[in-house]
Amino acid sequence: MVNSTRLAAFAAAIILAILAVYPQFNLQKLRGEDFQGAFASCDLDEMAYASYIQALIDDRPRRNDPYTGRDAAANNPQPESLFSIQFFPAYLVAVPARILGWSVSEAMPVVSFVSAFLTALALFWLIFSITEDTLLAFTGTLVVMFGSALIIGIGAINGFYENGVAYPFFPFLRRYIPSLAFPFLFTFFACLWNGLQSDTKRTRAIYSAAASLCFAALIFSYFYIWTAAAAVLFGLTLCVALFRSEHWRADFIFLTITGAFCLLALAPYAMLLSNRSETMDKAQLLVFTRRPDLLRTIEIIGYLVLTVTALALWRRFTKLEDRKAYFIAAFAAAPLLVFNQQIFTGRSLQPFHYEFYVVNYVVLLGIVLIAAVFWQRFAGRRKTVSIVLLSILGAATIFWGYIEAKETTVFWDSINIRRDEAMPVNLYLRELAGRDLENARRQTTLNLEPLQADSQPTVAPQAVLWARHQHVFAGLENWEENKKRYYQLLYYSDLSDQWLRRSLTGCRDIEACMALFGWDRFNPRLSAAARPLTLGEIETEVNDYARFSRDFNLAAAENPQLSFLIVDNQATNKLINLDVWYERGEIKNFGRYSLYELKIRRAQ
Repeated sequence: MVNSTRLAAFAAAIILAILAVYPQFNLQKLRGEDFQGAFASCDLDEMAYASYIQALIDDRPRRNDPYTGRDAAANNPQPESLFSIQFFPAYLVAVPARILGWSVSEAMPVVSFVSAFLTALALFWLIFSITEDTLLAFTGTLVVMFGSALIIGIGAINGFYENGVAYPFFPFLRRYIPSLAFPFLFTFFACLWNGLQSDTKRTRAIYSAAASLCFAALIFSYFYIWTAAAAVLFGLTLCVALFRSEHWRADFIFLTITGAFCLLALAPYAMLLSNRSETMDKAQLLVFTRRPDLLRTIEIIGYLVLTVTALALWRRFTKLEDRKAYFIAAFAAAPLLVFNQQIFTGRSLQPFHYEFYVVNYVVLLGIVLIAAVFWQRFAGRRKTVSIVLLSILGAATIFWGYIEAKETTVFWDSINIRRDEAMPVNLYLRELAGRDLENARRQTTLNLEPLQADSQPTVAPQAVLWARHQHVFAGLENWEENKKRYYQLLYYSDLSDQWLRRSLTGCRDIEACMALFGWDRFNPRLSAAARPLTLGEIETEVNDYARFSRDFNLAAAENPQLSFLIVDNQATNKLINLDVWYERGEIKNFGRYSLYELKIRRAQ
């Protein structure tokens, strides 16, 4: 029995891990002999995460900025960024990679495999601990991990709509967060369950300590995961206190002690957060509101699970004493708690992240567990029928997992190919830097192609003039510097104020809207206070850029001073404005991209 359970857990983990690296296999197949070593990505946010890891691999400090090259130092203190606060999983990747001599491009596929493998093992342990059924645990693990996009209408199902795009790839596998946080999340839940089931104080203490350590890891990994875990712990404690079973007093003590230790880990987190950069709140779209949010799809599903759980208790299919109902209710209530915490805190922070990356998995776990209660009550009595039906469900789930992987990867094929085509020029920049990374990060590259600009720091240590993820780090002095750098990019690209007006109208150019107004102005899903651009705002920005272009001078050209220019050979670049202020050296061709060294023209 033990061997078959371990084999089933290993099988579920291998299946999930293989599909996790499907995009990498796909990219290498598409590129064939032309493959240059890029990691396949299905989320552009991974460029920022990978850039931060590469900086750590290069032995740069925790508070580093791979886009501006401005790192914290004794003579140059720097505030905290989203990355320096959520540092734990980054170091889980960077330290082994540095020891093994890997780049982040080599490490990222491994992160996908390991994250998926460990997540499946942790989830299998949790479901098996609750159901004590190997096949239910195997099938339930696959259902939760492959079905959590489907239940909220994202992922491959999007591709079946008219003009739909299959997005995103398995949400939990965005690297390195939330992917590396998920094993700790399910281990946290498993420790809570096994702690409550333990008969001795010593065993309970061990599980309490283990749960607290997992929670501490989550705190320094991903905001949305640790707050979702806290919501489940709060819901579980509340259920135990309100619906008092035979052992409620011991259970309540265990949960409150565990909660107290979890709170201790928030003290250093709060200290780091208090030292955050002034651009962080704007970059992360922090909104002050107390408006309730009660009718999201995942919340409605949670209400239904709570109703079915009440029915199961009423019909005595389960009972409070076995604690299953407590956990199912806590998982089902998690969306209600996280989407309405702003009623008490007055703060809302991109709540869609909960729906995409965390509570959809938590609620589907609740669905699997309440389904298991009914299954073991009825179908479980007929062992052969149960095995056949669960095997069919497991096979169907694996097939859907393959569809998810395949369909959500296609959208990124052209983007990943372009990133792979840019590897030679980025590797050349790294070669130029040699061992003098300190000097290299003070050199600034002008990248006229946005994808290349965002991706360059994942390989090369040189800074970039502007990239879409630059403002999420702490190197920028303020939001105005972010705008000024974007103005410089437009100016060197010979783009006029009329181009900017057209681009901002209706947010036709996402990069322009993002750079000058923030991410929520083109995507209302991102913020509770999202609103479209007004004509007045557009005209103000257009006039500001026109004035900037008209008054551009040597001082502006030198701040920052450019060292390199990278152009996409498939684009038309006249570079009239750039040539006024910089002298271009000999062109170096790297397939699709070309590189120039730049020298400032001081005699104006």
